Amino acid sequence: MHIRELEVKDLHKVADWLYRMNEQDHHYVAWMASEPNEIFEQIWTLTQFTDPLAYVAWKENEIIGFLGLLPFFDQKLCRLLGPFAEVNEREVIEGLWDKASLTVHLHFDVAKVACFDANKELLSFTDRHQFDLYNVEKTLALHKHSFEPTTKDHSHIVNVIEEDLEDIAHLHPSAAYYTTDEMIRLSKEPENHLWGYQKDGRMSGYVYFETILEEQEGEICFVNVEETDQGEGIGTSLIEYALHYAFHALSLDVVTISVRTQNKEAEKLYRYLGFREINTIYAYQKRMTTVPTISTTIH
Repeated sequence: MHIRELEVKDLHKVADWLYRMNEQDHHYVAWMASEPNEIFEQIWTLTQFTDPLAYVAWKENEIIGFLGLLPFFDQKLCRLLGPFAEVNEREVIEGLWDKASLTVHLHFDVAKVACFDANKELLSFTDRHQFDLYNVEKTLALHKHSFEPTTKDHSHIVNVIEEDLEDIAHLHPSAAYYTTDEMIRLSKEPENHLWGYQKDGRMSGYVYFETILEEQEGEICFVNVEETDQGEGIGTSLIEYALHYAFHALSLDVVTISVRTQNKEAEKLYRYLGFREINTIYAYQKRMTTVPTISTTIH
């Protein structure tokens, strides 16, 4: 086995390998993009910094492992895309971490990783390296045939425009996996949507929706309502609007949504709307030594 930095010439091969690996529950890692082309773009970004942010394990000419560091410089944290290993899993995972952890220790305060319970090797890795469990989220799904179209008035729901961004930033959680700017940028991509609930001349809530697979699957990534306006059915209206659009305008078969296990009220609402649990994601974090930040200069 030999481990080297991810090189641009290997991007297509690595992206295809990661797509295949992440389709399997016992290898699944959160935050990895869902399609080969999207994975290509995601890991290409990791090659554009002076310091190494991705490593590949090889056995002769075959890929047997990968670990990437998805950086969030403003928060001084990185999300681990991996470590993945196809054979000799513990040896490969430890070899990848030995390489990548130097960058992590030097340049980030916190490293995070998330996976399904079925990914036993990754869970074992978090235990060996003293990562702490900080969140458990259920993923629930609603199929088109189970959705009962709403007859509610949706006249308060509008597409978010530039003038609304300050309101959206106020509503968006600071610890969310997308920053407000990232969510707004992604919402401009085809088949993604950001809708707001207009009340008294302001946005009192919003829902952000992404298409995962065209004509197949979508995800309600975020739904947030102003605290003083909660309990008025705004969240329900936003979710139902997104579902109606997903199933009838986009012709999707299934829509997913995630909820923290301690958020019983939200889960109760999602189940009332017809969502059913399909899996649970466990998220871990490790606090690192704080030292000067990595250079963000792109070469």
